[in-house]
Amino acid sequence: MIRRILVVLTAALLLFAGCRQNNLPRVDGRVVDATIHSITLLTAAGDSVVLSTLGTDPMLVPGVLPGDEVHVGYEVLPDGETMRALYLRITTPSAYRLLPGIWRDCTGAREVGLVLAEDGSARAVGLGELPLQDWSLDEDNLVLTAVEQENPKSTRTLLFAIQKLDIDSLVVLPAGGGPALAFSRAE
Repeated sequence: MIRRILVVLTAALLLFAGCRQNNLPRVDGRVVDATIHSITLLTAAGDSVVLSTLGTDPMLVPGVLPGDEVHVGYEVLPDGETMRALYLRITTPSAYRLLPGIWRDCTGAREVGLVLAEDGSARAVGLGELPLQDWSLDEDNLVLTAVEQENPKSTRTLLFAIQKLDIDSLVVLPAGGGPALAFSRAE
C-alpha cells in the first residue's frame, strides 16, 4: 500500500515538474560565454541574454561550452532583473564537445589519423614526422600547432576549415589549398 502511494506521489511530482517547465519563460540561443555562475547566450534575434546559474540543480542545468546551442527555461528573481536558469537542454553541441577523440582517415589505405585530447593537446598518427603539440578552434577553423624545431623551439600553425563535423565524421579543408581530408571517429 505504501509502495503504491509512493509511486502515485512520484508520478504526480514528475507531472507537476513537467507542467511547470511548459509554463516557464524560455529562451533559445548559442552560448557565447559560460562561467561558474552564469551563461551568456546570443539569440537568433541578435540579443545577448545573461542567465544566472547560481543555486541551480546541475542535473537540470548541466555545464555548457561556448558554441553549444541551448534551450533554457528560466525564472525572473524578485529583483525584477536577474534571470535564473531552471532547466537547460543542449540542442546542438559545439565543436569543443565533438572534436576531442581519435580520428582515422577514411579515404586512404594507410593508418593515418589525429588524436585530439580534451586538454587541447594533439598528436598525429601515420603522418610522417609531424610533431603536433596542440589544437584549438578559431570560429569554424581547426588550428593545429606543430613543433618544427626543439632547440630553440619554433612552431608552425596549420589551419583547416571545418567542412563537416558530427559525432562520427570530420571533414577539413587545408587553408592553403589541397584536397579535403576526411576522418571517421575511432572506437
